[in-house]
Amino acid sequence: MQQFLRYTAWEMEKPKPFGLFHVLMLLVGISVCIGIAYRLRHVTKKQYVYGIFGISLVLLILELYKQLFHFYLLDAQQYDWWIFPFQLCSLPMYIGILFPFLKDKWRIPLETFLMDFSLLGAIMALLFPDDLMHRYVMLTAHAFLWHFLLLFLSLWIGFHKQGDTTTKGFLQTLPLFFMFAGIATFLNIAFHTLGELNMFYISPYYESTQPFFDLLTPIVGISMRNLIYLFCIILGAWLIHLVWRKLQKFL
Repeated sequence: MQQFLRYTAWEMEKPKPFGLFHVLMLLVGISVCIGIAYRLRHVTKKQYVYGIFGISLVLLILELYKQLFHFYLLDAQQYDWWIFPFQLCSLPMYIGILFPFLKDKWRIPLETFLMDFSLLGAIMALLFPDDLMHRYVMLTAHAFLWHFLLLFLSLWIGFHKQGDTTTKGFLQTLPLFFMFAGIATFLNIAFHTLGELNMFYISPYYESTQPFFDLLTPIVGISMRNLIYLFCIILGAWLIHLVWRKLQKFL
């Protein structure tokens, strides 16, 4: 395993946000995601469900590679809790695995969550890619591929006219979001002595690494900053939800 990982440890100059590499990745990746998701909007329900399941398995394999790469090559076989996979952009990996085993009524709120919250997470990560850029080719490719898969996943659900674009449909996603945020908070507090654990970027022990929100701590304090951050996520997801409501009428 270590030999395989070393073989893939090709180094590169770390790209810069909004440099040529970043802009080309955005133009190509977003176009491909939109094009394929749109073309697949009429697949059968079974193909759609198992397609989401398959994408989640790919995400799981990608995450396993990233974890092993860090553990063996970058962190001297000490686990780096900063990369523990429970961020907003990690959730599709867990949610999609459940799709084939759920009835439609239980799957709909999850689809709506992915359409709204996961699309927001993918867009924000791709537009502000500091955490996506690495000095290793495979880690950089992993980060961009991961978020393009999230983008495709969300678009495919929306183009396939799944989920629930009503106000009630969005409100049904909020318990999910608060549950995931609650789990992240529990992890941040219960295991913070193990290392730098900052799930959902709302740890009470660390400065925010998110643009703009890192400026709020001296003004409002960490707790209020985190609440504002969570509120902004909900607001952003709601705005995306409204876009889907309009867009699905034309699909």
